[in-house]
Amino acid sequence: MSLLKEVGSYSDRKGVLFAKVDIPEFSEVVLRDVVIMSTRWWGDFMSGISALIGEKALRPALYYSAYRMMKQHNQKGVMKMIGEGKLPRRRVFEMARDVFSSLGFGEIIGIEVVGGRIRIAVKDSFEARGRRAERPVCHFVAGMLSAVVEDVFGIRIGPVTEESCAATGNDRCVFSAEVMEAGVEAI
Repeated sequence: MSLLKEVGSYSDRKGVLFAKVDIPEFSEVVLRDVVIMSTRWWGDFMSGISALIGEKALRPALYYSAYRMMKQHNQKGVMKMIGEGKLPRRRVFEMARDVFSSLGFGEIIGIEVVGGRIRIAVKDSFEARGRRAERPVCHFVAGMLSAVVEDVFGIRIGPVTEESCAATGNDRCVFSAEVMEAGVEAI
């Protein structure tokens, strides 16, 4: 189900876009100053940045920027809904999963906790889409998933790492992290 309702431009700001996302049981959210780029452009851009600063520096920069961005957005939406008791955590996760997919980041197809580790499977990750690489490339997605899982389920996890990646020839991307502190609700 696509929650993306409209992408448009401001009449008074040439070239500046907005996107409207309708989140059931919450409200319509307007994302301002949106940049539209193809996943191919993203891949080429990240390859170029990697060539300049090195893959070792690129990974934490992408991970942390996505993690921080999601934490800030979660405080305004996800955490507010949970804190006010408006929706159960599982439903909030379903909504977050739908928004993730609607905005083109990929499709979260599975999440489980096994042996003290959380595993998240993502199909069609935007960072891996159409790319071929020797190592996993979905660092931005890993950072986003880390923040969402921590905030929605109220658990503390270690860094999310990508175990397998579609860019390396797998059919999906699989991420995992150690559960450091159990949450308020089982996943």
